[in-house]
Amino acid sequence: MTLKRFYTILSAMILLNLLYGPLVRATDSGLACPDWPLCHGKFVPEFTFQIFMEVGHRYYSGILGILVGIGFVWILKNPETRKPLGIPAILSLLFLISQVILGGLTVTKLLHPTTVNLHLLNAVLLLSSCITIRLLIPERKNSSFDTNKKGKYYFAIVLIVVLYQLFLGGKVSSHYAGLACPDFPTCHGEWFPQMVGTIKFHMEHRLFGYLTALLVLSLSAYGILTLENPKVKQFLKLAAYLVSIQIFLGAMNVLYHLPKLITGLHTLNGVLVFLCCFIASFYHFRTYKEEAL
Repeated sequence: MTLKRFYTILSAMILLNLLYGPLVRATDSGLACPDWPLCHGKFVPEFTFQIFMEVGHRYYSGILGILVGIGFVWILKNPETRKPLGIPAILSLLFLISQVILGGLTVTKLLHPTTVNLHLLNAVLLLSSCITIRLLIPERKNSSFDTNKKGKYYFAIVLIVVLYQLFLGGKVSSHYAGLACPDFPTCHGEWFPQMVGTIKFHMEHRLFGYLTALLVLSLSAYGILTLENPKVKQFLKLAAYLVSIQIFLGAMNVLYHLPKLITGLHTLNGVLVFLCCFIASFYHFRTYKEEAL
């Protein structure tokens, strides 16, 4: 097992957990175990479907935590990887610790919306730190990080906007506002309904989603037309395709009254949009040795 393969598998497993978590939420299994870290006072409780979903998510997350810790030790004990990979490895450990704390608070605070939303965002940041390590492993000897790139603010704004859109999606879920507007693209037959109650959370997510899609598509066009790095273009194209799929999944969520699998895929696809923009940004801000000469 090489370090590169280890972080490839670990990143894929964390991404899978970002589907598992929303499915726990979609099946109303979040409080199937009212205590933490045990479930009804037991490490292995009597299983119902909802308890299976919740406990399975905890077990799987525990395995991921162990793997993140192994990767951290692996990187820091090796002098060749400690310097180039040390910062993202430390960040991955910090995000892991905060994820464990937020996971416990999600249960003990009875699915408090803010805690649920931060739990999702922190998971995305944990995945981003592991993806960064995976990307740096083959790149660290051939290129260096360079902030003096054209379009740098464009990339930064898009990343922040997509991450905030994920946060707004978490607010819709945690406030049970997914069906506050039962029709699409209008809301109760209106394009701009009164922003009250759960309609406010739903419409904020929907309207900001249009802005997010526009920015991702425009960044993709900008990258394809003006940038030279083929990897940047490749991931921006993929982000453009995924953001189009995201709008479709959002509409299906409303029109078919929040099917559990589509709800989970909507969250997962949103994370994939962010990751494609993130990876494109990673390659955009790398300067290769032959370019510097």
